[in-house]
Formats: sequence, C-alpha cells, structure tokens
Amino acid sequence: MSFEAYLNRAWYGKSKWTHLFLPLSPLVSYLVNQKRARFLAQKKDKPQFIPPVIVVGNITVGGTGKSPMVLALVKALKQAGYSPGIVSRGYGVSATVPILVTQKSLASECGDEPVMLVRRADCPLVICQDRVAAINTLLMDESIDLVISDDGMQHYAMMRDIEFLMLDATRGLGNGKLLPVGPLREPVTRLNQVDFIVSLMSADDGLSVATRSEKLRYLLSRYDGVNLDDALCEKLVPVPLQASELIHLKTGKAAPLTILNEYPNWQIVAGIGNPERFLNTLLEKGLKPGFKTSWFADHHDFSEQDISDDLPVVMTEKDAVKCKDLILINDNVWYLPIEVSLPKACVDSLLLQLTKIKLEKQLVGK
Repeated sequence: MSFEAYLNRAWYGKSKWTHLFLPLSPLVSYLVNQKRARFLAQKKDKPQFIPPVIVVGNITVGGTGKSPMVLALVKALKQAGYSPGIVSRGYGVSATVPILVTQKSLASECGDEPVMLVRRADCPLVICQDRVAAINTLLMDESIDLVISDDGMQHYAMMRDIEFLMLDATRGLGNGKLLPVGPLREPVTRLNQVDFIVSLMSADDGLSVATRSEKLRYLLSRYDGVNLDDALCEKLVPVPLQASELIHLKTGKAAPLTILNEYPNWQIVAGIGNPERFLNTLLEKGLKPGFKTSWFADHHDFSEQDISDDLPVVMTEKDAVKCKDLILINDNVWYLPIEVSLPKACVDSLLLQLTKIKLEKQLVGK
C-alpha cells in the first residue's frame, strides 16, 4: 500500500494514528485562516478580471469529481450563450509559464486532466502554476466571456466570483480535521462561504432529488462547524453521475456496458484521487467478482508494464489519455467516460448570479 493510500485510509476511516499530528493543528489552522483573510482584505475596488470567474474545487485531499463538473458547466454555459474558457494548473507537469492546450497536446507535456478536458469540452484551455497568468493569457482571446478554473479554490491570488465546492457523497469530509490530522485543506466552515456544494451521486440509486439532498444534509450533519441552516441547504446540489458505454482505447469504438459480463475477469486500472468511486460505478454497471484492481497514485505516468497482457482492461477516461500512445500487446483495453448533467434549478441559479455579477462589474468599471 502506498503512503498516499495509507493516509487516505486513516483520514476517511476510523484509524486514529494521524492524531499524533494534533499539536500541529493550531499552526495549520492559523496559516489557513490568515491566507483566506489576506484574500478577503485584498479585494480591489475594480475587478481583477472583467469576465466572471468560476472556480470548481474542494476543501479535501483526493478526487471529488471536479473534471466531470467542469465539463457539465461548459456544456450548460455554452447552451446559455456563453463562450467559456478553462484554466488549470496542469498537475504532473511543470507549467511555469502559460501554455495553451490544444486537441493535439500530449498529456506528458500538459497533464492528463487538461488534455482530457480540452478534447471533451472543445473550448480554449490554458495551464499554468500561476492561475492569474493563465487567465490573462486565456483572455487574449477576446471571444471568451467567462472563465472556469479547474481546481484552485485555495489559489487566493486568483479572484473569483462564484465557487462550486465538490463533496464526495460517500467519504464526505473524512474525519473533519485539517491536514495533516485529516484530509481538509480548509476548515469545514468554508462550506458556508461557497455558492454551490455539488455531490456526484449514482444515477442508478433510484433516489429522488429530495432524498439525495436529505442524504447530503445527513452526511454534513456529522461535522462540527457546519451550519446546516436554510442558506446552506439551498446550496446543496446532488448531481446524477451517468455512465452508459465503454470506449475502446485504440479504435474509439463504443460498446455497451453489458460487455462487462462477457469476461469473467477484468483488470481495473485507475490513477486518480478516489479509485474506489470508479470501482463502485463499474460494480453498479454489472462488473462481477473476480476482477483485479491496479490502483496508482493520482496523475501516475503509465507504462506498458502497468497494463495486463492477457486480461481485459477498463480504466478511467483521464488515465486513457496517457495510455492511448502506449505500445500494448493487449488489444482489449477500454475506458469509461462519465457524463454529468446539471439540474435545471442549479443552472437557473447560476445564470441569475452571472447576470448580477456582470452588471456589478460594469458599474464598478465605469
């Protein structure tokens, strides 16, 4: 087991050994609160960027479904008449200067998530460790009238207008403690400060929207510091996660999920923050016992040795971006694309906020 997996098991399970770090908690809390206080104090008389900036992020370590959410936002905003662009840090690569990611960009040069996003979203995307520089480069394209930041909730040098906080529907906030005792990058009180709290849930659970929302409220009620008032509950957005087909890695041919039943054994490959959620999705779609799991660190640099030569393989779409150019003996390798559609109420609320933000920026800019 990797040290990353060992930490996650402690943070999101019942192990208490990370409580050895409790003496560090006051210092971590002070630094985190000071960082946000500086951000709030430096808000300028004039906006940092004229187009609205939306951040999709989280306050926990590990995957929460940010990439599917970014794609869903791009789709919804395009349908509403916006011309969005995306910025990302480009994890796994050293993007010290802004780089425009294109359909032909390589994951080894630009990162797996940016390459996947630009191919799926079909909109401009710039990566840079400095997200302010990334946005300034992105806005050189004058057609862009809205910016979506893939992650970056704690990147407080970047002003933002709307925040979408992603919450894992199963793991929640773990033990509710700040790093390194728990998985939190910021205290749980941060939930009361964001605009939307989104949780991706199985579309096959048979639950109504109201029941899913109640499930989220119950999940958050476990944590001290979360004020479950009407204002916060209105921010909760349970979003069904759809998976309807497998895509062949080399040919791009689609196959129904019933193919999962055609082979007795599969190798399940994932180099993401929360591989268990990927596995649970496959189990819900018909994967039978007898499979082999191969979990790797997030943003893992895959090689041919990581992929089985004789078992059928299914991996995440993000991992497929890096595996597509590998020279594999195995021709039975697939990936599972995930689709997310935002509820109409969420989209309507977002569009209303954007209208107000644009008007306010116009008035301030005069």
